[in-house]
Amino acid sequence: MRRRTWGITIGAVAAATLAAVGIGAAVQQSEPVATTVAQAPAPTRTTTPTPTPTLPAIPAAASEAELAALPLAYHDAVVPELLDGSRVRPDNRWEIATPKQRLVALYADPSPNARPVATLASTVSTIETPAATAVWGRSDGEDGGMVLVSTPARNRTPGDGGDPTAPSATFAWARAADFTIAATDRMIQVDVAASTVSVVHRDGSVAASEPARLGTPDDPTPTSTATYVEAAYVDTRVTYTQGNPIILTGAHSSRIPQYGGNAALTALHYYPDRNGSSHGCVRISAAMTKTLSELPVGTAIWFS
Repeated sequence: MRRRTWGITIGAVAAATLAAVGIGAAVQQSEPVATTVAQAPAPTRTTTPTPTPTLPAIPAAASEAELAALPLAYHDAVVPELLDGSRVRPDNRWEIATPKQRLVALYADPSPNARPVATLASTVSTIETPAATAVWGRSDGEDGGMVLVSTPARNRTPGDGGDPTAPSATFAWARAADFTIAATDRMIQVDVAASTVSVVHRDGSVAASEPARLGTPDDPTPTSTATYVEAAYVDTRVTYTQGNPIILTGAHSSRIPQYGGNAALTALHYYPDRNGSSHGCVRISAAMTKTLSELPVGTAIWFS
């Protein structure tokens, strides 16, 4: 800040003489003189750098030899280490995970020292179509952390001589870096109580919905089950589908160990008789099979 002071100089000239006409006095004001006050330097601000958060470690990538030695989690496999609803609580992340390589390691927990318990293939067994799965949870960590994904395998076998508490669907943790992960805004809801099938957007709006025919008490359709679209394909050998797409899910029957030569998988498919009951599958119209087949493989499914 500058302050200006003004100096005043007074000069007086006086003369007294008997012969003078009078006495004169002159007063003169000088020009202002500027002075400068030194300004203290501003204090230097010291910025404390924000520390970079340290992300938890994740399991190291499995070698080809390790992957080859692990059991493959496919629809006919039983892998006891796989998880179910008693150990994890699936929460739809509205994401689809596509394996980046031929085999991806699956883990029973997301800890950095976890050892892989199985593998997930990049193609669907027996029909050799590209595979993808639904993401039901995440654990923060390096390289994107870990993701909780659906698998197409069982961890226990139900039925005669089996475990009556066997779940319909299983899950596993996997390294996010082993997948290409894409967002999606649609899922399939099978309301077993209301006998309906719907395609639902993330905002809750319903894109399509219709009544469906479901299983019987002896061969029930899964309930309280989170799973995914494992494949959507046409199989002319399954004559009753009449050339309409079959939407294969990752869920199994919770009551019977086998049906039609496989591990009692649950599918959504066309059936000409809309009045009968199924063995646990979801019978829908030809139009709905087309609608569902247009959803990406890996789309989440919730059986309520």
